[in-house]
Amino acid sequence: MINSPATIRWIEKLLQTPIDDYRKLVVWRILIPYLVNIKRLAGDYANDIIQSWLDKCSFLRRLDFDPSHMIRRNISTVKRWLSTDRSGKAKDRSAFLHRIVTLIECSNHSSRIHIR
Repeated sequence: MINSPATIRWIEKLLQTPIDDYRKLVVWRILIPYLVNIKRLAGDYANDIIQSWLDKCSFLRRLDFDPSHMIRRNISTVKRWLSTDRSGKAKDRSAFLHRIVTLIECSNHSSRIHIR
């Protein structure tokens, strides 16, 4: 996948990779801002994509929250949060969150290697 203004490769990869921890954070700080503000998807479509991703994640470890309510609430919050950010902080947050996801993926990968 090639990076373009409407596609961020590591987030697209994350959408294909279920994780067993930090799912609320990833949805709130990464997936919803990306799908709504970068990809410019309608809330319902973003909701469907995130719900599908969370369904895959739940096979690794059961969700401890109501995904429908959390996704809807965060979509409206994120629309306000990024639409008012004119200082470039969102871009800085994206780089920081990319590092967090990389650590999560490494952690998930190493924990799967040790489990037999």
